[in-house]
Amino acid sequence: MLPTHMTPTKIRERLEEAEGRVDTEQFVSALEYVRDDGRTRR
Repeated sequence: MLPTHMTPTKIRERLEEAEGRVDTEQFVSALEYVRDDGRTRR
């Protein structure tokens, strides 16, 4: 199970462990979408 709050460093480490199985551009885009969506719902 992943921790609720992951630091940018931990996220980078996990992506490196994925060894190319994760599209990092799409992953970052998804994180930005979630962050921005959370900001607009308040």
